[in-house]
Formats: sequence, C-alpha cells, structure tokens
Amino acid sequence: MTAAAVAVVLGAAGCGAGEGGGASAAPSASARPEDSGPLTKDRVRAELDTSAADAGAPPADPDWRAMDTRAKPGSLGACGVSYRGFGTETEPVHLRRYEAVVDELRERGWQQSGERRERKTSDGTVGEVLWVFKKRGWSLVAEFRSFPDEGYINLAAGEDACVKQAGGGTGAGPLG
Repeated sequence: MTAAAVAVVLGAAGCGAGEGGGASAAPSASARPEDSGPLTKDRVRAELDTSAADAGAPPADPDWRAMDTRAKPGSLGACGVSYRGFGTETEPVHLRRYEAVVDELRERGWQQSGERRERKTSDGTVGEVLWVFKKRGWSLVAEFRSFPDEGYINLAAGEDACVKQAGGGTGAGPLG
C-alpha cells in the first residue's frame, strides 16, 4: 500500500464521514497524562510504533516506513503515517498479537469508530480484521491479515483535515 492509499483506506473505512459505532468492544481507556499538546505526525508515528512494540509485534518494515517520507507536499500521502510489521516463518503474526496492539492503542486514547469488520478463511479462522479508531482529528485504520502464512499488522493513520483538503476519502477498502 502506498502512502496515498492510506487515505483511500481511511476514506473507505468511513473515516471523516462521521460514522458512529455500535460495536461491542471494550471501552477505551482514558488518555495517558503525556497525551496533551498537538497531535503531530511524529507523535502519531511514535504512538503506532510504541503500541506495536509494547504488544510484542514485529518492528516496522523499513521499506514500508520509507514510503511515508517520499510523499509530495499537498498529496494524500503527506497526510499520514503508517506502520506495517510482518511476521516471519519462525514468529508469525497471529490475531491475538493484533488484538494486543489494538489494546495498546486504546490505552493511548484511540477510540473505536464503527464496528470491527472481519473475514474468515475457508477453515473458519479469522483471516482479516479491520478496525477504525479516532483521536483528536486523526483517523487510524488497524488491519490484520493472516496471509501470507506469516501474517502482518498494518496501522495507517491520517490527519482528517489534511485528508479532506487533499481530496481523500473515496475508493475501495481492503475488506470491500
């Protein structure tokens, strides 16, 4: 996914459109004391990275991370930051690791927006999950995929006003 696609995912998931949530998830924890002041791209990136690290998820893929830095000013890609951690053959990423990352995000004040969407594989296990969260003018799409066999976790956050100004918010989402 390119950095511009982050905005497409955010738009397709209903971010910025006022989509409410009647989901059955645990309530969000209140924000931590250090959660004051402006919510900048650097700060959001740090929250994504530390949430993943604290949950035991793989480190951010450096090639994926580099896409954030190549976005042209004024483009959709310039509106956000992302994290993608890939599992390995010896340490695959499973749904419970993704859920631990989501719990860490909630501890940092990210609040669920809309319902959790998931798809199951042919054997009935959960193969894809997508959840949208919001925090102080930002929208975050948290995604899990069990394929390839090693799995991955993707976190894509965009500043709502920037995405709107850049013309984002339309397109097909990963869970159709």
